[in-house]
Order: sequence, then C-alpha cells, then structure tokens
Amino acid sequence: MSMTMSAATARIGRQLPEAEVSLDSALLASARLMESMLLARQVEGVANFTGQMALLRLAKSQRSLLECQNDMIRVHQALLDAGRDVKAIIDEPEACPSSATLVGEETMAISA
Repeated sequence: MSMTMSAATARIGRQLPEAEVSLDSALLASARLMESMLLARQVEGVANFTGQMALLRLAKSQRSLLECQNDMIRVHQALLDAGRDVKAIIDEPEACPSSATLVGEETMAISA
C-alpha cells in the first residue's frame, strides 16, 4: 500500500497526539485504581497490608507508563526532525499542537 507524503503526514499528525493522550489516560486510570485499592484496605475487617504485592506491581506499572511517556516524547521529537528533513512539515514552533484529545473525547482543561 502506497500513500502520498501529505497523507502520511496527516495520518501521523492525527495518530501521534492520540498515542500521547492514551498514555496519559492509562496513567490516570492506574492512579484511580491505586486510590481504590488503598481505600479498600481501610474497610473494617481488612488487614492493613492486604494487597501489598498488588500495590507494588501497580506502582511498577505506573513507573513503566512514565517511561513510555518519556519514549513517546522522544518519538515526537524524532518525527518532528524527520518531517523537517523531508520538508513535510513547516519549521515553526506552533506547527505542533500544545495539547491533544482522543477522537470523540472532549477537551479537558487542566488548571495549574
């Protein structure tokens, strides 16, 4: 299957932000799971350290997700460099969106 440079650029331009947001979503979901697991240990009759191994494994998976995010940042930069090399994208800082949303997902405003 063959595609044009503009089609490839458009496809990557859509899919890269989706991949970045997906990693954020996975990290948020695992953080909510961690919260639920910790709250569940506070239920009367549950031993203090119930599920400790599961919590440790979840924390390890969160660390892996953060490492994946770092790699995705590197992928993004490499794609920007490649796009500039083949003149597929304009060489302006504002050429990249500052935020992204999944297709069909409403934009979330995050206040600092």
